[in-house]
Amino acid sequence: MIDSREIIAARRFGEIRYSVTSETTGNLSRLLGKFGLMPDQSLLIELDRDSALQILITLLWKHMAYQGDCMPRQEAESLAQQILVEHETPGCRYFSNGNIAKNKSWNPLTESTFDSGLVITDPAKQNHFCLWFQDED
Repeated sequence: MIDSREIIAARRFGEIRYSVTSETTGNLSRLLGKFGLMPDQSLLIELDRDSALQILITLLWKHMAYQGDCMPRQEAESLAQQILVEHETPGCRYFSNGNIAKNKSWNPLTESTFDSGLVITDPAKQNHFCLWFQDED
């Protein structure tokens, strides 16, 4: 099991939210609010697993403002794989506020200069996961 403190210590820069919560209504906006993010599901895009993995690798590996390494890429890849394996279930869905791995446009969900992350929803079990990164320039 991944310890959230391990991720925070490994990345070293910016702010990180690591949350697991239950939400029984299926309302994605309400879920975002529970994670402390702007409660507006229209700001999210749905992703396939491969895109979700690439976004997570990029966010662990690179500082959003300066593009410097936060950790070695190999470590980011390993952590990202572990996080997904731990939090995904059959039928889960992946969301982010843009594809930071492919381009630099996103819909902000915090007051920070830069923010992005991954939300994994599990409609069957009604347990949901969020790993969100915030950086300033």
